[in-house]
Amino acid sequence: MGDLVQAGKVRHLGLSEVTGDELREAHAHHPISAVQSEWSLFTRDIERGLIPAAAELGVGVVAYSPLGRGFLTGALPSEFTTGDIRSRFPRFTGENAQRNAALLHPITTIAADRGATPAQVALAWLHQRRAVHGLTVVPIPGTRHPNRLHENLAALGLTLTADELARLEPIAAQVTGDRYPDMTETSNARESRPTD
Repeated sequence: MGDLVQAGKVRHLGLSEVTGDELREAHAHHPISAVQSEWSLFTRDIERGLIPAAAELGVGVVAYSPLGRGFLTGALPSEFTTGDIRSRFPRFTGENAQRNAALLHPITTIAADRGATPAQVALAWLHQRRAVHGLTVVPIPGTRHPNRLHENLAALGLTLTADELARLEPIAAQVTGDRYPDMTETSNARESRPTD
């Protein structure tokens, strides 16, 4: 890949779903510009290894599913339509879905208090993570309607208070169910967990 950059066929290199150690190893061979991984109020496992490595190396983070695949908007359908991949994700099914829906309370409360939407609160939280970790963060929420695009952009004007951030802090640790039915190919499966 580095040869392709030197040949002028590729401008920058990016990686997806890597661990902190994998990023360091790749960056030692050729500078990596960005990493893409799932990051949201519901998914924070990358903060253990990948985020510190990205901050150390000056690598930007492209956060996919920053709205938890729609969960954090508070507007999930009661039943998924045929073909909706979320119907196979453990977080969205059975008791997991019910427990996770209860975790939205601080998000919806903050949104109501601030005259914002739950999606804007979730995106504002992620935007503020860049200051916490000292790195560039670019969320890429899936948007099918222009009004949602404007709503998402308005999140840049929302700065959460220390109290609001503290109320949101424990959410990810309480989420039940994995991101995917099979987690073996995710960075989380490869990341060595710290021992207590």
